[in-house]
Amino acid sequence: MEYSIVVLAAGYSHRFGGDKRLASIQGEPMLLRTLQATMAAASTLEDTQIQVVIRARDPVIANGLRNMPVQVLHAPVWPVGIGASLAFCVEQLQRQGANPRAVLVCLGDMPFVEPETMVTLLQSAREDRICVPVCAGTRGYPIAIGRRYLTALSRLRRSGVEKVLRIYSDAVYDVEVPDPAINCDINRPDDFHAAVRQDLFGKIFASPDTAPGERLPSLLE
Repeated sequence: MEYSIVVLAAGYSHRFGGDKRLASIQGEPMLLRTLQATMAAASTLEDTQIQVVIRARDPVIANGLRNMPVQVLHAPVWPVGIGASLAFCVEQLQRQGANPRAVLVCLGDMPFVEPETMVTLLQSAREDRICVPVCAGTRGYPIAIGRRYLTALSRLRRSGVEKVLRIYSDAVYDVEVPDPAINCDINRPDDFHAAVRQDLFGKIFASPDTAPGERLPSLLE
């Protein structure tokens, strides 16, 4: 495996008031939109696999991902958090004998990031480099982390990637990308409606009946 694209989607959407992974964007669940972008990126890269980390008990999402070209991993019941989910994924890769040159850490609630951004980050990655996207002077996600730092990722618990960035700040490289979506994660209903109804990126339009937490059959078919 040359690259791993990890999509973290094990959160419980407490601030959103429903399962935001199923919120409708042009008739498709948010998580599906995120995965479509990762699959488009993976298709242009050599020997790249996608891992999706979901909740420990997550039958609806697990069933919806059943026929997709991704590896589904169930996060541990405890501890809970982005760090724990990412550490678990890296541990599973290591147990499988995978040793990717870089891991791209993506958030499941960032469905508008361009595939080209993901490709640029992975192609900029080195074994001893951590590549962070920057747009309009602001850092965002996803983040490409070189092989040398995978052990550090496997030791995370509650803290996320930011802890690794602080410890290995000398290895962090800013990568300029023309993609404002790197700073658009959706945590609350207001975030969701701002993203889809204001056409922030010139291509996303919400239908009048778009609602947070809406369950859609397209993820499950």
